[in-house]
Amino acid sequence: MLDALGIVTTVIVGLLVGVEFSVAFVINRILDALPDDSAQLGRSHGGRMLGALMPFWYIGSLVLSAIWAVAGWGEGGA
Repeated sequence: MLDALGIVTTVIVGLLVGVEFSVAFVINRILDALPDDSAQLGRSHGGRMLGALMPFWYIGSLVLSAIWAVAGWGEGGA
């Protein structure tokens, strides 16, 4: 059970980090290449979309990490 929790937590946190890196290094460069106000419109839409999702993702990642830490507290190699 602890192994499954570790795998799920690692995947969820890994996806979160991947999305953050893609926004920082890929999406911004793509949006900067758009003409006129398209970049601003894209950023505002992306901000609304990710702004609605990311708080739950951050909290869920933190809760999963805390559960994994508590569950593995007495285990060897933890």
